Amino acid sequence: MGLKGNIYGFLGYYNHSRGKLDKALDWYKKAEKNDVSNPNYRMAHGVLLLRSGYFEEARAIFDKILVFYPRNESVKNNAKINLSLVYWKLGDLDAAIERMRELHNKLKNSRTYGTLGYLLIEKGDYEEALKFNLNALEYDDTDPVVLDNIGQTYYRMGDMDNAFLYFQKAYEQKGDQAVTLYYLGDIYKQRGELEKAREMLEKALECNISALSTISREKIEEKLKELG
Repeated sequence: MGLKGNIYGFLGYYNHSRGKLDKALDWYKKAEKNDVSNPNYRMAHGVLLLRSGYFEEARAIFDKILVFYPRNESVKNNAKINLSLVYWKLGDLDAAIERMRELHNKLKNSRTYGTLGYLLIEKGDYEEALKFNLNALEYDDTDPVVLDNIGQTYYRMGDMDNAFLYFQKAYEQKGDQAVTLYYLGDIYKQRGELEKAREMLEKALECNISALSTISREKIEEKLKELG
């Protein structure tokens, strides 16, 4: 049972890892129709759907994972994090935060800190978001997502000096985060450093920007146009 599904799942994963995303989706769909049993192929399918903007389809996959692999804690936890992102993208931010709080209380790692930290920013309670994200910094002071979260929190609070400091730290750790590059570009623009602003924004356009990205390619291009 599931042998053919797992073969198709492997072919999906093979194409996925090589950036052939349309082919990967086709194979993953065939795998689902043929009772794929390997949780890694199913998880990869769900993540690709999520990053491609197929949120309802992604939710169905992650729900299946929670049902079919109840004893695999690692797989379950990843599915729960991804489900929280699905709920956020479907417009139910409160449900997303509630699910992440529940998981974070049981499991504290860089991904739960990073995901919940950003969802709290989206909620708009910046004092709570800042407190949480500074706690996350104590857990891991080199994680680029945590550093970017702190930068975004300060940015939304209007504290551009601290925002710039943390965006710079995030950039030093990981130089291909489109969101970090966008905000660095915007702050450089505010400071009148237009060449640096252009450099950051052009780098942002070169990044992989998925449906999970909080900055769109159009927004980056619009900011570049403002530079003249």
